[in-house]
Amino acid sequence: MLTICWERASRVLAPVIAAVCNASFQQLTFSCRCIERHCPTTAKEAHDGPEVLNDLTSYRPISNLSFLSKIVQKVVDSRLSEHIKRHHLLPVRQSHYRPFHSTETAVVSIHNHMIAVVDQGHIDALVLLDLSSAFDTVDHSNLMGVLRRRFGVDGNALSWVAEFLSNRR
Repeated sequence: MLTICWERASRVLAPVIAAVCNASFQQLTFSCRCIERHCPTTAKEAHDGPEVLNDLTSYRPISNLSFLSKIVQKVVDSRLSEHIKRHHLLPVRQSHYRPFHSTETAVVSIHNHMIAVVDQGHIDALVLLDLSSAFDTVDHSNLMGVLRRRFGVDGNALSWVAEFLSNRR
């Protein structure tokens, strides 16, 4: 049986992964050319396969990106999230994609607001919109505009995102 020393493995792998992330940011590319020599697919290409839900007659296709692609995306996510948090760029009541904010806190807030409106003798309306799968249909040029205008992403960071969004499979 092979025993892996995680501490030793992390000391060896962490600098390599950091170098890949930094190279991606410095070269303004998401393709990770240094990885592609050893792998027939690019960082943007997902491997499709079935995901069995209950039995073999009930499945849906899933797409798996490479491990390093996921790591680079996670680094970008954490950097963008920190930027958004530091500059208070999200609406106060937005719950999605925020730590310590949940569906329950959003529901309690809405419920409290509606009770207050009714107590004042007014009528309130609630419109719910589910955007959970909307990213696949987002116009990338609009997304780039929002990142630039609303979130202050510009320069090399915006160029990297533009390259990240291009030619995805």
